[in-house]
Amino acid sequence: MRKMIKRLAGGIYDWLDNRVEVSVLVDFAHKQLTKLAPGHLNWLFSFGTVTLVFFACQFVSGLLLMIYYEASADSAYESVKFIMEQVRFGWLIRQVHAYSAHFMIAFLCLHAIRVFFHGGYKKPREMTWLFGFALLVVAISFAFTGYLLPWDQLSFWGTTIGTEIAGTTPVIGKYLLIVLRGGETISDVTLTRFYAAHVVVLPWVFAMLVGMHLFLIYYKGLSTLDRTDVPEKTPEELKKTGGKPFYPEHVLKAAIVVLLVLAFMVLMIIYSPIPLSDRADPFNTPDGIKPAWYFLPMYQALKYMPKMIGIIGLGLVILALWLLPFLDRTPERQISRRPLAMSLGILFIVANLILALLGKIGETEHTIWGTRYHIDTYGYPHVIASPAEALIIEDADLADETEDGE
Repeated sequence: MRKMIKRLAGGIYDWLDNRVEVSVLVDFAHKQLTKLAPGHLNWLFSFGTVTLVFFACQFVSGLLLMIYYEASADSAYESVKFIMEQVRFGWLIRQVHAYSAHFMIAFLCLHAIRVFFHGGYKKPREMTWLFGFALLVVAISFAFTGYLLPWDQLSFWGTTIGTEIAGTTPVIGKYLLIVLRGGETISDVTLTRFYAAHVVVLPWVFAMLVGMHLFLIYYKGLSTLDRTDVPEKTPEELKKTGGKPFYPEHVLKAAIVVLLVLAFMVLMIIYSPIPLSDRADPFNTPDGIKPAWYFLPMYQALKYMPKMIGIIGLGLVILALWLLPFLDRTPERQISRRPLAMSLGILFIVANLILALLGKIGETEHTIWGTRYHIDTYGYPHVIASPAEALIIEDADLADETEDGE
């Protein structure tokens, strides 16, 4: 049986090779996979691969959701509810689609951070960084346009906040808001525009950017930790300095990381599924509505300054990040030899984490060391109850949760 299958596979391969020269593609793929990669490649270099896997999850699950989804304000919510409750494994498909969007953005950010710390954006790989950063922007646009599609309270009012931020852009803010919403408020027109962008425009843009990014990686290869004013290492020099074939060394590491992250996503889906809240109601603003986590740093930062100054400042920061290869012209790639760049990078990451945390806990109440605090919109705590009073409030909250559960 095994010989027969082998003979059949060989016959099919020969038939294809005689017509489209499959052997040329196979030889090319083998040559690329067995090329020597720099010896400093570690598990962190798998983040780009993980991002591609989650994009594939998005693509496949999105196609399945499109079968039942209806892009109309009158029926969008009901179609999502139907998918989750009536379609076999529909709840799982939606959870995979929703979680893979979050994971894709998270690992794109981690990938960009890894490239920054290893100096992978420096000469001669400036174009690779430009296309990679554009991928991050498109991925966030992907998530933002898809966020509204369930048409529930959370997505409706979260999108309202997000578009209002865009509307504060100097000079073009008013026009940008109308382009995004299709009118003064979030409506059926907004949903149609977001759906068209989400399933037609952005997938093609993302795919083209991925293609260019991968081509540039193939063309220029992975960067070493040598100075940019030193000639690139030849394969023989890479081998002497600890270089190893991309396959199977790095491919195996990437496969393990992908499987671990997918397993973690499965656990998140099981133990913390993303809920579908009540149907969108334009006349009922729920409490505590905030944008998605990847917008929280910007959302919180804008609270501490006039909106126009904040938007201009954030725009300049994004532009500086995109043009980073042209702003940082020093030849060093080693972390220890780039103290200024490393200090600014760590400061930027920590600031974003703090802003995201403040944005998350703002306008909420918490009991800390027996004292009840109200965290205001700026992230400042205010005592609202003594330890004894806080205990009574906690007991009352627990009783309310128990009654709601029953």
